[in-house]
Amino acid sequence: MNMILLAIVMAVTVEGLIEYAKTVGKAVSDGQWKLFITQVASIIIGVLLCLAVGADVYAALGVTFSLPWIGTALTGVFASRGSNYLSDLAKRLQTVLAGR
Repeated sequence: MNMILLAIVMAVTVEGLIEYAKTVGKAVSDGQWKLFITQVASIIIGVLLCLAVGADVYAALGVTFSLPWIGTALTGVFASRGSNYLSDLAKRLQTVLAGR
C-alpha cells in the first residue's frame, strides 16, 4: 500500500512542478506579472510552511533523500497546489482502496 501511495504522491508532485514551470514560464513570456507573483508566492509559502513545521510526506512513506530538506521542500510544492490536489488524492486513494 505504501508503494501505491508513494507513486501517487510522486506523480502529483511531479505534475505540480511541471504545471508550475509551464504557468510561470508562460506568465513571464506574456508579461502576466500578477499570475507570476501569485504562482511563485504559492510555492514559497508552501515550502516555507512545510520547512517550518517539518512536514515531509516522503519521510512518512519511508523515502529518504541525501539532502533531508528535499523531501520537505517537495512536500511544500505538493501542499502549495492547494486543496484541489488533496481532494484529488483522497478520491484516488478511495478508488485504490475500494479496488482491494
